[in-house]
Amino acid sequence: MNTAKTTKLIIEKKDFHQIRFDSIQALRGIAALFVVLEHIRFLNCGAFGVDIFFCISGFMMMLSTHKDTTHFLSRRLIRVVPLYYIMTLGTFALLLLFPGMFAQTKADPVFLIKSLLFIPFDIGGGVLQPLMRIGWTLNCEVFFYLLFFIALRISHKYRGLICSGLILVPVAAARLTGTGFAPFSFYGDPVMLEFILGILVYYAARSIYERFSAGKLPRLWLPVCLLTALACFICLIATKPFLNILGFRRPLLWGIPAAGIVLCVFTAGLLLKAPEALVRLGNISFSLYFMHYYPIMLLDRKVFDFGSLTARSLAGAVLGIAVSAVLALICYSLIEKRLTGWLRKFF
Repeated sequence: MNTAKTTKLIIEKKDFHQIRFDSIQALRGIAALFVVLEHIRFLNCGAFGVDIFFCISGFMMMLSTHKDTTHFLSRRLIRVVPLYYIMTLGTFALLLLFPGMFAQTKADPVFLIKSLLFIPFDIGGGVLQPLMRIGWTLNCEVFFYLLFFIALRISHKYRGLICSGLILVPVAAARLTGTGFAPFSFYGDPVMLEFILGILVYYAARSIYERFSAGKLPRLWLPVCLLTALACFICLIATKPFLNILGFRRPLLWGIPAAGIVLCVFTAGLLLKAPEALVRLGNISFSLYFMHYYPIMLLDRKVFDFGSLTARSLAGAVLGIAVSAVLALICYSLIEKRLTGWLRKFF
């Protein structure tokens, strides 16, 4: 029995590329929440949220550029750069005022310039990260946008294939040459392969949507997708403390399950309405990602000590998540919507 004939369709049948998939937006929110949990030390269970983000990015870049590629690169930079710059400048100010808060890096103007220009460098101890440490993911994103832009200029039709090839070049070269040049090592990290997984998810999702529109998506797909996504999440959480995800292990052990989660959540979203609360969480996920780090670190070091699970640390974790969510809401309203909207009109 076909779902399209027996249930009310959650998404009105129209062109695949014209739809806002709320299930993917909800997944963004879940991924951001897992990253927050990663930085609560007694939980330390959500680093793979980044891998989900990267897979979603590959999917969304393909989806959003199917018809409109006007000002692609400037639009993407206006979307992500303002908040990153504000947080980076804020980090530099904290380094000047409270250098003892930071274990590795220092208030070096060269570090600031390189962070603002997305040039990877060693902040100390061989760690290649910008001043705002969790901003390393945005460095990866911006490099992906640049490669995708180049692919668009070469061929719109084959943008996914060309971009995948462009990603493979530095990854392969970094492994073959073994150079210690920081930008080369950073952008040649195998984690970049997860954007390719996201591009593959796009093609798979488009095929599934075609079947869905034709009424050929069995009802059994909903429980299968939900259970598969849940199983992947449980597997990632349960195995995280024991897995070595350095090098090519990360796209294999985390990237492939992350891509599976994205595809399963997309498919489930065709048949089941995403919870509104999670969709709203997805709306502020970018702000939540950047705004949670310092409040969580401050509460950990100065007030609650998240080193072990106690009633006190648990209360602190709840408070930290709440504070982070409030700050993300404010940041989303003032920066992501108002400032970004103004910049789009200005440029």
